[in-house]
Amino acid sequence: MDSNLKDRFVMKRSFISCLAICGVLFIAEYSLEITVEPDGSLSQLVGVMNAQTEEEEEPEDPRPERKLQPITVEFFELNEKITKAIDEDEDIEKARELLDRALDRARRWNERELAIFHRRYAMLGQLLEDYDLMLEHMLKLLDYGEYIKYFLQEQALWQVATIYATQYEDFETALDYIQQWLDLTNDWNEGSKNYAYIGGIYTNLENHYKTEEWMTRAIDKAEEEGNEVDPSWWVLLWQAYTQLSDENSDNPPERDKYLQKALDLSQFLVYKFVGNKDYWRMLSNVYAKMATVSDDPAVQESANWLYALESVYHLGLMTEENDVKRVISGTQGQAAYSRAARFYREGFEAEIIEQNFDNLNRFGQAFYMSSDREKAAEAYEAAVTHKDDATVLHSLASLYQMMENFSKCITFADRALNATEGELKIPEQVKFLKGVCQFYNDDLDGSEDTMEELRTDISSDTDSERLERLRESAGQYIELIESERSRIEWKEYVEDQWRLYNESKKSS
Repeated sequence: MDSNLKDRFVMKRSFISCLAICGVLFIAEYSLEITVEPDGSLSQLVGVMNAQTEEEEEPEDPRPERKLQPITVEFFELNEKITKAIDEDEDIEKARELLDRALDRARRWNERELAIFHRRYAMLGQLLEDYDLMLEHMLKLLDYGEYIKYFLQEQALWQVATIYATQYEDFETALDYIQQWLDLTNDWNEGSKNYAYIGGIYTNLENHYKTEEWMTRAIDKAEEEGNEVDPSWWVLLWQAYTQLSDENSDNPPERDKYLQKALDLSQFLVYKFVGNKDYWRMLSNVYAKMATVSDDPAVQESANWLYALESVYHLGLMTEENDVKRVISGTQGQAAYSRAARFYREGFEAEIIEQNFDNLNRFGQAFYMSSDREKAAEAYEAAVTHKDDATVLHSLASLYQMMENFSKCITFADRALNATEGELKIPEQVKFLKGVCQFYNDDLDGSEDTMEELRTDISSDTDSERLERLRESAGQYIELIESERSRIEWKEYVEDQWRLYNESKKSS
């Protein structure tokens, strides 16, 4: 064979082989309509193809088959340059320039090719986190919806919806595109996550009936798929139930129906996730609401919201101060003051509750309400080491008077009158208390001075009945002091005479 002819034959054979190889690659990529992200490589494309062949066969698509326009070699080559600019060169600007140049020559490309260019541009916007750019080109892609594969149109509709929802909080427009997606997509391609996302949008729109509908569908679909339900879906459904119970506050049957749904879901979550304090809190909230709104004594009695909260505490799930305080507040609301004091003490010991003035003051109040005066005084004394608060100091003086520790009563009454924090509503009452404790502490002179000072402080023509009563009581104590002095003098005289009598008797 002539060498030139032989060379031409080899060249021709090589050219045909090249066309065959390029054709395979061409079909491989565009049979998927560039399903991977802009940074996808050919190996990734093949991986996607292999994965798809291993999936279970879907039912036959009932939608009319779309006759897609052919992809040109020129388009393929330009798209390869765009991919190389992104993948290998990491030159976003070059990729953008190539896309701009391609779209400027729109007449050169068919509708299918233009749609894919716009998709590449949208994905570029995603890489740049430029959601305006991404939305612009996704919307342009949708203009060519009938010229691309169904799954690309579905994907674009969903992405446009999510951009409107997450980036612009335009939930109504997002729902318009989601409805288009639902109308286009085959039922078996709708997933639980799609339904949950729709439910979340309705939550943002405060349409709780729709939230209930879509979150229920999401949970049922996940179970059908054999997937774990995202716990946040149950929470959204629970919130919908509680909101609907509020919305039906004037319609007791509907209100109670949704409260019961919320209760059933709360109990399910507690049983399933016993170690999650949030679900216990949800259960407690439902019980509390049922006890508040129901007129049925049996419902009120069964709504053990406080016990639900205390269960979380005793399970050791409460590690935050506000959580423990919520339990304390509940026990105090039920007049269980000794339990409230115990929770405070345990919270201090576990270093969950900070030992500051406010907490120690409330600790003292819990003891006081449970009639444990000694522990109340101990807690109040710890509180005033943090702040010289007049009100708490007054409480201490009163407590020590009741416990007949008159010395401490006087000390804390003085501190209350000279306190640097807080304000005494009736300082005259503290001064009277001091005078009383001085009297019973056998300091008659001090008590008389205090009562005289009090009478001077309170005008005789005061308009306050309370102050007038204090002034009168101070006067009565002054009279009592005089009587006590006389009694003491007489007692001393009698004791002295008795001593003299006994001495004279011994000498005789």
